[in-house]
Amino acid sequence: MTAHHLSQPRTFLEEVVDQCPTSGWALDVASGEGHNANLLAQNGMHVLGVDFSRIALGKAQEKYPLLNLAMVNLPSIHLKDESLQMILNFWFLDRNMFPLYRRWLKPGGLLLFESMRFDPESDQSHLRLEYLVQPGELRKEFSDWEFLVYDENIKAQAKGKTQLAVRLLARKPLKE
Repeated sequence: MTAHHLSQPRTFLEEVVDQCPTSGWALDVASGEGHNANLLAQNGMHVLGVDFSRIALGKAQEKYPLLNLAMVNLPSIHLKDESLQMILNFWFLDRNMFPLYRRWLKPGGLLLFESMRFDPESDQSHLRLEYLVQPGELRKEFSDWEFLVYDENIKAQAKGKTQLAVRLLARKPLKE
C-alpha cells in the first residue's frame, strides 16, 4: 500500500525519476509545497509549479527558493504550445486539463499522472465522485500515447481510508 507523507516527493515520481528528462521545462500541476517540482529541478529541469493555494506556494517558496511558482486557478493558465518536456499531475483531476496537456507537451514529452480512481467495490461516500478517475479513462483519453507505466490498482491512503489509485507515465507521440 502506498502511504504518502506531504513533506516529501510522491513515491511514484521517485520510482520513475530515472526515466524523466534532465533538461527543458516541466509543469507541476497542483504543486502544493513543491516537493515534486524540487525533485525534478534537482534532476536538471526548469520547473513551473502552479497551485491555487497561497499558503502552499508560500511554503514551497520558503523551502525551495529557486523554484518558479505561480498562483493559478486551473485551467486558467496560458502556456506556449509544445513548450514542456514533462507534466506532473498528482492527486488532482480536472478533465479540462487533458487537451491542454496534449497541446503543451512537446512531441516525445512525458505525462506523469497519479490520482484516486472510482472503485465500485468500495464505499467512496467520503469522496467527491467527479474527482475520481473512471476505470480505463486515462487509457482511453491517451490511447495514442506510449504507456511506460499504467496501473489502475494501486492501493493508497486517502482521508484515512484505503483507496484505489491510478498511475500513468505516458509519452506523447512524436507526431500526432
